[in-house]
Amino acid sequence: MMHHCAARAVEAMIAAAKADGVKLTPTSSGDTFRSIQQQTAGFVVRYSKTPLPNASTRTWNGEKWYLKPGNAPLAAPNDDPKTCSRHMLGIAIDIANTGNKKVMDWLLANEQRFGFSHEVVEMPGAEPWHIRFTEGQAMPQAVLDYEATLPA
Repeated sequence: MMHHCAARAVEAMIAAAKADGVKLTPTSSGDTFRSIQQQTAGFVVRYSKTPLPNASTRTWNGEKWYLKPGNAPLAAPNDDPKTCSRHMLGIAIDIANTGNKKVMDWLLANEQRFGFSHEVVEMPGAEPWHIRFTEGQAMPQAVLDYEATLPA
């Protein structure tokens, strides 16, 4: 489940990748849209209030939380559209297998044609699997071209 514009763009991007021999899929069903409850549940599983050496941190409800070893980062849950996870807005998707060079190279070369960009790439805690739809209500031409090929 995603915002309707992002969902259209993801569908077109997945089809284009498939045509190029690249399989794009979400890492899991929880890595598209997330409710505040899902974001909270994921956050409290991945983070601890107990200080952990060298752990990345997030602030939530005025308290510092530490990322537990072996967990991927996650935005702190909140309902402010300016600072909440893009997953909670329905405009982000985590792509599986971005450690595979072919998948990552395809994304970097093509994601912008479909209205996506990497939100966090070159910093500690980078999330190479996390892309977000940036076009608002506008629909990129590559998506319109794909939709024109679909049966009516």
